[in-house]
Parts: sequence; structure tokens; C-alpha cells
Amino acid sequence: MTTMLLKPEYLQFTVGGGIRFGCDQDWFRGFWQRKAGCGPCTGAHILHYFQQSGRIKRVMDIKTRQDFVKLMEHSWGYLTPGIMGLYSPYSMQEGLDLMLSDLGSALTARVLEIPAQGDLRPDVLAVEAFIRQGLLADSPVAFLNLHNGGIHQLETWHWVTVVGISGSGEQAELSIYDNGNNIKVNLFAWLMSTTRGGGFVYAEEGRAPKAQ
Repeated sequence: MTTMLLKPEYLQFTVGGGIRFGCDQDWFRGFWQRKAGCGPCTGAHILHYFQQSGRIKRVMDIKTRQDFVKLMEHSWGYLTPGIMGLYSPYSMQEGLDLMLSDLGSALTARVLEIPAQGDLRPDVLAVEAFIRQGLLADSPVAFLNLHNGGIHQLETWHWVTVVGISGSGEQAELSIYDNGNNIKVNLFAWLMSTTRGGGFVYAEEGRAPKAQ
């Protein structure tokens, strides 16, 4: 079974005559922004997807790469990385909730944390169900990967955007937009091999309790 965003093309950009899958943190103008900007890029993806689908008040019109950089910088104001970057899924939740609230939106972030300790993690079916729930709510799913578990397509300590999932259980495969690339990652392999965990975040209608 495959579950996708209704319009993943909203997050595809024509740059230099080719298609880019998602923005690139190297588009930022500042050195620290380029180094630590994966979280704000992912937040900008979520914001842009919602404004393109008409679910939030339009922040700004996006016609060029430079326009999207302005949206990335807007996202940075809410999802500002510290010295360790944006290293918690709850930091993404907090920033998204404030960003959406300031736009008068009732959309609220949901979080599934993946603990560093393997025996405390949800199983692959629970993680798969959470991701599908986000995609069925037509929300991009932010994925924090604090250790890639040897999966070469993934950068360690990095946020990416999940736009789809296919298969199930040990065969569940994520479709991810990351810095202009469309990559495929086996969810079960990551869950079994990551040594630091991470988390998943999406937004939907309604209110959710905040983490303590």
C-alpha cells in the first residue's frame, strides 16, 4: 500500500532547467544558516505546502528560488537552531505550532519521538501508522534522523521531509525530499540501526497536548 501527499509537486522546484525535490539549505545566505538550516528548510516545506493547498493564510507568493529563500528565513525565525542544531522533534513541534498560530491556523503539530534506547522505541508498524496518518491528513512529515544507522542516503543529525510511504512492516519505504533529491529509505532498517533515534512531526486540524 502506498500513501502519498495529494500534491507532492507543490514541493518540487524548477532550478537551472531541472527539477529539484524540496529546497536546499545551501540556498540560505548566511554561513550558520547553510550549516544548520535543515530544520527551518523542513518547516518551510510544511508551510509552503499548506499555503499552496489553501489551508493557511498565504505568507508570501513563491515564484523564484529567491522567494523561497525568504520563506526559509521566515521559518528560521520560528525554528532557530542552537549550537546543536534543531535536535529534538519537540522543538519542531513548538516552532511549527507558533508559526501556524501566528497565521490564525487551527493546524497543530503531532510528534512521535524515536528514543535513542532501542528497547524504548515504538515498533515499525506503529511508526508506519503515524507517518501514514500525517500523509492522509495531507501534511508533509518532518523526519529527524540523529544517526543514519549506516544508511548512506541519509545524513546524520539531519531533518528531511517525508512525502510518501510504500510497502509495510519490514518492507516499508519512505519517499523523502532532501536538499533537492528524492531518496528512498527503508523505515525498518533505519529503526533497527540508528543509535540516536530522532522523531517524526506533522500537522493536522485540532489541538494536541504539549510535551512536558
